[in-house]
Amino acid sequence: MKRITDIARIVCCLLVGTFLWVAPAGADELDQGKALMKTQPEQAAELICRWAQAHPKEKKRTPEALALCGRLLDRLQDGLTERAEKKCYWAKGAPRTPACMQAEAQGLNARFGSGSFAYEHAITYIPYTGVQYRRLLSDFPKSSWAAEADFYTLLREVRGHPDKVLPRIKAFLKRRPRGEWNRRGRLLWARVNEDVWFVHRKWSWVLFNSAIAPDELLIRAEPYRQEALRTYRDLMKDKKSFEGRAAAQEFLKLQAQQEDGVTYSIVNDSSPGTLDKWGIQ
Repeated sequence: MKRITDIARIVCCLLVGTFLWVAPAGADELDQGKALMKTQPEQAAELICRWAQAHPKEKKRTPEALALCGRLLDRLQDGLTERAEKKCYWAKGAPRTPACMQAEAQGLNARFGSGSFAYEHAITYIPYTGVQYRRLLSDFPKSSWAAEADFYTLLREVRGHPDKVLPRIKAFLKRRPRGEWNRRGRLLWARVNEDVWFVHRKWSWVLFNSAIAPDELLIRAEPYRQEALRTYRDLMKDKKSFEGRAAAQEFLKLQAQQEDGVTYSIVNDSSPGTLDKWGIQ
């Protein structure tokens, strides 16, 4: 009898574990998707993005849905591209054509929303376009979620000459003068200044019919290093924040005239990274 009771308990626990993720009765797709974000992000993205499309003007919940949809698609883009690449180029009998990758991008847009992904043939990649974040900024500029969309958009505008990139970050900091998004903006400011220091020190900028002496490169680079150090030092005061911890690590390397091995901005092959790398889960 005891054995039967124990077996019954085990079966009961398994059933509870299997259905634990199910949202409460009456929950809509947004609630269901939020419950799946950590365990099944792709399914969560389908639910949340679909809800956002179906409810374009609900002021209380649509901004959140757009932001969460953007977070998930940003996180998923590497895996979705890899899956498409295997299907189009590496699987047995694969067509090995850009048209196949383009079709995969169209399939993703059918699942997650029009314009969410765009195939880039030059690098064989299907990146997330940020369309939900742009819509959030456009339709709900005063929402509490707008700062996240603003920051994401900024991350996609940090390639190019420092005279163009640095003012964009300054403008963001002016729009977001306090709180977590200001901290992230200042961390970006420090990292971009470090990138400029690195580029000046290693290559400088393209010159025609002239050259810059190595000593001159160091002189031009140093103000950017000092600005990055100052900003890292300021962020380090908040030891509990993501930005404070990241700044503490990067400060030590830069103080020793070492770079962190990551180019976030300025050069063409730079990458600001996914939102996860900026402490946004």
